[in-house]
Amino acid sequence: MFLPPSDNGHEDLLRRDRRVLWHPFANLALWEREDSPVIASGEGVRLTDVDGRTYLDGTASLWVNLLGHRHPALDRALLFQAGQIAHATFLGATHEGAIALAERLIDLAPAGLTRVFYSDNGSTAVEIAMKLAFLYQRHRSVREGKKIPATFFSLDRGYHGDTLGTVGAGGIERFHQVFGPLVRPSVTAPAPDCAHCPAGLSRNACRLECAGMAERLLESHREDLVAVLIEPLLQAAGGMIVWPSGYLARLAEACRNRDIPLIADEVATGFGRTGTLFACEQEGVSPDFMAVGKAITGGYLPLAATLVRESVYEAVREDPGTFYHGHSYTANPLACRVALATLDALESESLLAAIPEKRERILACWRSLEEAPFVENIRAIGLVAALDLRHVDGSPLTDPGTLSKIREKARAKGLLIRPLGATLYLIPALSSSLEEVGLMARILADTLWESAGEGLFTRTP
Repeated sequence: MFLPPSDNGHEDLLRRDRRVLWHPFANLALWEREDSPVIASGEGVRLTDVDGRTYLDGTASLWVNLLGHRHPALDRALLFQAGQIAHATFLGATHEGAIALAERLIDLAPAGLTRVFYSDNGSTAVEIAMKLAFLYQRHRSVREGKKIPATFFSLDRGYHGDTLGTVGAGGIERFHQVFGPLVRPSVTAPAPDCAHCPAGLSRNACRLECAGMAERLLESHREDLVAVLIEPLLQAAGGMIVWPSGYLARLAEACRNRDIPLIADEVATGFGRTGTLFACEQEGVSPDFMAVGKAITGGYLPLAATLVRESVYEAVREDPGTFYHGHSYTANPLACRVALATLDALESESLLAAIPEKRERILACWRSLEEAPFVENIRAIGLVAALDLRHVDGSPLTDPGTLSKIREKARAKGLLIRPLGATLYLIPALSSSLEEVGLMARILADTLWESAGEGLFTRTP
């Protein structure tokens, strides 16, 4: 039967949660004692808990909410499709929503991507790209009598998901190190994090040095590499690393010169997050594979897609003939219909054009933090803004307990955030108003000044 809204209060629901649930990326000891919000509803860029308290959604519900909660057009699309059919297998059958969405994605994507393979989350979309890249390279190698490559190239502090293939290509030690015995490691180059250049180089010199190191690794491993796997312009989970201008284009050129396929993981960067529909557009890069997910349905339903070149399709069609990979909910009709409505709204509401002004509003509200001894590396790209915390002695602030206190202070002021180690960030929904993004930024700044006043950034012995 339909489960009506519960009359149970916050404490009872949280107690029941702690008894039966296991939350992702949760420090379990902290979670068991934190007074976490129990969300009941949402509208626009605000979430409301079971006690009626309202919060600004500072992370767009982990980067998926693009157009605000309860967007009327997305609600209508979902209800329309539910009135037709909720799901039918995509094995041996098709449906209009999947066809129309694939056509739309191909029209919008960088030139050369002609085929769409659906899945239900970003990690899987990247894993599919990795498998297809291997099949493509295997086909070429057998045809040309060459050694079949079996290693991927990726970047330090990269994050491509939590399936074992993507973990092998990941570079975030706290996420991936424990699973090392289970995975095949990739060839890893330094991330172009020029704000923290270990050699103390200028931003341009750091870009050139990082690009040069990547090229030398590509050259020395070129016979072993299946593909190069990157998050273009923004390594999100790795600490909101904003790449210097030109690095992406140079890396793509290095791949082309060596005939190494390029996989662009646009799961976090796609659909306007970095200021253009896809991050690759900003440097004129057309990858061989592109994975998208997260915001594709505006945060309504799980859906992801892997876009590939026709040459990849033809190679797999010839041998082995079948791609043995799929999911029960592949191309779910509800998700496809909402994704189409998301793309319509993204275009009709002119949200990309409004991003620069909103980004500048956030940075203006953080101006007071520029000389603060507990903040460094304030940066932004698209509608993503971040800063790094440190102790007043200059060392990074990474203590989970302290970060939890900062998160709780922000929540008490009406803002939900989720730190990435020492990095605090805002990723508002693109539909956020100028006033709303300014309010988010001011609350975060006020939270940090209040935390400083209480000595949270003073290292204890």
